[in-house]
Amino acid sequence: MKKLISLLVLVLVAASFTGCARTVKTCDVEDLDGTVVCYDEKLEQYAVEEGATLVINVDNDSFGNALVALWDETHPEHAGKVSFVNTGAAGSTDALAVQTTEYPDITMAIDGEVSRNVTHLLPLDTMLANLVKANSIESFYKAGNSTEVTVYAPMTYDGMAFIWNKTMLTSLGLSTTDADGDNLPDAFDTWEEIFALATSWKTTRPTYNGNPVKTVFPLSLGETWSGYMTLSSAGWSIFATGDATKPGYDDPKFKAAFEFLLAAKDAAIDTNDAGEVLAASNMGWRWDGVLNDQSAPFGLVGTWMDPAGAAETNNVEFVISPLPTYKGNHLTPFVKTKGFVINAYTEYQSAAHEVMRLIYSLEGFQTMVDNSAYAPSLIDGSALTPELDENSVQAQMQKAFVYNYPEPFYTMPNNKTKKGMDSVYYPFISNVLSQIWDGTKTVDEAIAELIELSDAAIAVDNAG
Repeated sequence: MKKLISLLVLVLVAASFTGCARTVKTCDVEDLDGTVVCYDEKLEQYAVEEGATLVINVDNDSFGNALVALWDETHPEHAGKVSFVNTGAAGSTDALAVQTTEYPDITMAIDGEVSRNVTHLLPLDTMLANLVKANSIESFYKAGNSTEVTVYAPMTYDGMAFIWNKTMLTSLGLSTTDADGDNLPDAFDTWEEIFALATSWKTTRPTYNGNPVKTVFPLSLGETWSGYMTLSSAGWSIFATGDATKPGYDDPKFKAAFEFLLAAKDAAIDTNDAGEVLAASNMGWRWDGVLNDQSAPFGLVGTWMDPAGAAETNNVEFVISPLPTYKGNHLTPFVKTKGFVINAYTEYQSAAHEVMRLIYSLEGFQTMVDNSAYAPSLIDGSALTPELDENSVQAQMQKAFVYNYPEPFYTMPNNKTKKGMDSVYYPFISNVLSQIWDGTKTVDEAIAELIELSDAAIAVDNAG
């Protein structure tokens, strides 16, 4: 039976001020019973209990196999004692509440999942906690560590960036010159230029690979995570004050954002077979088609997707970049992080820390970027920064994320179990975007209804 107990803080032997040699702490394996965590300063690693076996949960088989190989190489005396399972990309820690002892010892999680599962997670030992905090970007560290206790180690960005099909644009006779080096074609580094292109295609749509190009950029109105980019077009940010009860829907910049949406509709940026502007109900998640079917020259791509594989399969060249500007404003899609946590019910707390230490190391980060499309999330100048090819997907993603907006993690002041995003953003925004796009409500009418609904939701969710 795996045990849930408090993490013991081990006292370091202090150095003498008289010049005597400092006593270096080592770990006596026989003293480890699965509930004690011991960092061996001489070996610079955590002790591993006799007979310990552990399971890592990841969302990528290649990454999982590589982590197991890294463990076996680092600890040949414990080779074969660590394995992995792949349970997919989202909701990785939610099963802890019901599976507890059956769940993997170390789990890859999205930062937003952590706060609602914190009682099932093991606090990290001081040495590892300090290492994580010192190398993490503060906003992403706080997104997964909502209390003073460190349970989450952010490792990679989880977000979306702009992607354009260089091969497709070239085939259509359009310029792809990037003289300023921002990874955007100079001819299309603003949305005004992209809208002008869509407008020029209203009457005569070009063909690519024998098919008419119906879409310039497949706006997403039904999938509100990627749809946030639209709302940022006038410089608005949700929860800009850091208060989960104040989403900012009454901000003039929020209203101004719908000028972008209506300009996109007027330009016919997204049409059906008859050349008519798509209805909002048909504008959900369609980003995979940009990669796999080359359905549009411009789109969004997520860190969990495989643009390199799609490029090789289709013999095309994709480029990843920040989103173009609109009226001088950079659109800012959401970005969050994925990282690792330790199951509080693990039978081997010290060995689990050693796995975590190995994952959150230079070798671990290098293993991640070499075996996935994930871009490392670290402070500038971190000694844990892995080597990246400057033209790699990860390197391009990192440049793009300069303008992304960390998904807010703020919770209701009187109810810490309820996130502001879950109260006032996700339940309502798709309807607002759809109403304005389809013309069933004016911008003012839609915003007024949104404020009324969100205020009511806040009153209920903040009741405590």
